[in-house]
Amino acid sequence: MASAPPKTQPGASGVSGSTYGAVRASKADMWMLKLPKALATAWEEAPEGTVLGTLTFTKGGGTTGPQAKRQKTGAAPASSKISISVDPTLAEAQADLPVEYTLEAMTKKTPGILHPFTRNADGSVEIHGIISRTASAQVASGNSNATNNGAIDANTARYRTLLKNRLLETTVNSKRFVQPGGIDAAPAGPSKAATAAASLGKGFGGSVARFGKNMLDAQQRSKTMVIEGSFTGPPIIGMDAVRSTLFQYFSKRQIWSVKELRLASGGRLPEKETREVLRDIADYHRIGGHKNCWELKTEYRSAAASSAEDKTAASADD
Repeated sequence: MASAPPKTQPGASGVSGSTYGAVRASKADMWMLKLPKALATAWEEAPEGTVLGTLTFTKGGGTTGPQAKRQKTGAAPASSKISISVDPTLAEAQADLPVEYTLEAMTKKTPGILHPFTRNADGSVEIHGIISRTASAQVASGNSNATNNGAIDANTARYRTLLKNRLLETTVNSKRFVQPGGIDAAPAGPSKAATAAASLGKGFGGSVARFGKNMLDAQQRSKTMVIEGSFTGPPIIGMDAVRSTLFQYFSKRQIWSVKELRLASGGRLPEKETREVLRDIADYHRIGGHKNCWELKTEYRSAAASSAEDKTAASADD
């Protein structure tokens, strides 16, 4: 196997009306292989004309008829296999690249009809053939029926080195640090979650830290927006009661999310009824800085202000 140099097509120096969109199709059967990332990268970065490797077909046993009787009793027949051996030139350039692979999960089933193609510089399209088989290239292990066990052992050592280097690249991060101990060393609350998110960076751990930070920030904001006497008590039941409570909250702030409203009420606002009332009295922001939030409509802002005044007067009377 070698990387093929680009073909020189007539009229490749420029696009013309006769070449642009022209299709040259072939009906040759082709195989589509899924390669490990390290092998695919090594082949992709190899210069044009480089010998990439050798594809070997090994015939297995399991014959029937007179030939089967001549086989030694108790000898397990060798299985057929297709293997790939990376060229020594590429192997020397990358010490942790495994050099022996076997094709596994060979099947004729393809997700529809696949045609590999190339778009040339002159605008024409060359269809190379039809995908008739698919397979996955996997690193050859010591259990494979290899004739050279020494080569397999060396290949296993290379694979272990590759896994070790990959593990070091993913776990050793210069952004991580050990925080000093002590009472005043580690901040509490949302700032602590922010520090954790910054130290973890991207990935699953960073997503978890950012989610925790957002939850803590929402709780802190809700504590400063709680209306007196609304955080504790029985659940708010009835559309009129929900509507009155929402007006009280919108008198404190113009834009709310459903999650913030329920947190500010101590979970007393039912989510279903809250959303139904919000559709009537507020506008939903689908994009922008207030995405997924509700803003009180202009015609209801005077009602929210009067609701707040009534609440203040009732508290003064008490």
